Amino acid sequence: MAIYYLDMLGEICPHPLYGAKDKMSKMEPDDMLIIETDFSRSVRSLLDWADKQGYKFDVEEVDNGVWQVKITKV
Repeated sequence: MAIYYLDMLGEICPHPLYGAKDKMSKMEPDDMLIIETDFSRSVRSLLDWADKQGYKFDVEEVDNGVWQVKITKV
């Protein structure tokens, strides 16, 4: 299992989603992508997309207004 990190601080929709889709397409099953964002709508978009793909996911607010979305490819 590999862990990848995508820094999307300061980026607004749809850039975090596009970045996540691109990175996930190159990952292997059980790899995890951690996306850090400060745009709340991106969090919802990422979670909706991950759910539709059947990926495992979790979100944590790591600072005031900064979230880490963790998506595991299955």
